[in-house]
Amino acid sequence: MKKLNTTTLAKLRKGGVWIPSPLALDADRKPAEKWQRLLTLYYIRAGARTVVPGAHTGEFSGGDLAIYGYWLRLIKEMVGSYGSREMFLMAAVSGKQYMKQAELAARTGYDIVMLAPTAFTTKSDAQVVRIFRDVASVIPVFGFELQALVPGSREFTYGLWEKIFRIVEGAKSAPFNTYRAQTMLEAAAHSRKRERLVLVTGNDDRIVSDLGGIFPFKVGAKTVRMEYAGGLLGHFATDTHAAVRWSGAVREAKKGKRWTLPVSDKELAHIVNMCNGALFDAKNDFANSVWGVKYRLASLGLLPGPYCFHERGRKGLAEEIDRAYGYHPVISDREFLADNLTTMQREVGLRS
Repeated sequence: MKKLNTTTLAKLRKGGVWIPSPLALDADRKPAEKWQRLLTLYYIRAGARTVVPGAHTGEFSGGDLAIYGYWLRLIKEMVGSYGSREMFLMAAVSGKQYMKQAELAARTGYDIVMLAPTAFTTKSDAQVVRIFRDVASVIPVFGFELQALVPGSREFTYGLWEKIFRIVEGAKSAPFNTYRAQTMLEAAAHSRKRERLVLVTGNDDRIVSDLGGIFPFKVGAKTVRMEYAGGLLGHFATDTHAAVRWSGAVREAKKGKRWTLPVSDKELAHIVNMCNGALFDAKNDFANSVWGVKYRLASLGLLPGPYCFHERGRKGLAEEIDRAYGYHPVISDREFLADNLTTMQREVGLRS
């Protein structure tokens, strides 16, 4: 099985803000390269540690291998040209083409892939483990539990996590269910690899409590305390500079350092959750979760519009998102983009 080298693993262990990148599309639902470059440059300048193509926020590349390959190459090029040495390259692989995607990511020079459950939704536990081993034979792999309301989700039992953790470098917990998230943490705590495993949260409904949490488990005679190193979730795909700031403050406060934000941690948790409820269309069973992220990005000038392969939004959702992001500037990138957007547009050829 392929394993991360010590240097790259150390980058993952630093956690921080990991971005499941949206796919920039034009009004004809075709890839918009200059806008994709702008969006990627924004994430880099905002302080993201990795920008992940092919995830749910990018509609799994529409199942198109050519689009997936184009996206891999573009992000690698942008990170190589503009990114810091602290960044790493992760891609998501999913669906029936998961193995072809993993091989393409390996050939393109990516460090690791996150294996989405859409690759094995209906498979037995033994078949799931086999798929993880197959992917790990060509490139290091990261686990991922997706929330139940997203098509392609699958529940991960303690026993399944136990086997997966023998193979992977870490995992993203995104079931939007406290008890399922605890199952992953407990399995990681009991894993012989727990000191190596990198765990990140994808639970948009409780990011602040996840990032600020310490999760103790009894392992034999001792107590093992698990934590999330960072987050890989749709909320970070917009207003990223603000997310880097507030999530960093949460993680630093967990270490006992002074709280640096103008709102309390309790207020922050509420404000962030209000944004997520609107951004992901939670009241409508997440039917427009990708559209919501793209609408917010378009309103900030980072996409040409909220164009998706399938989602079209719904009446009143745009107003809900605008209202939620107006609660407090601590979660907004309007000021950051007022200072930086024009320069970034010029750099990618969207402005002369």
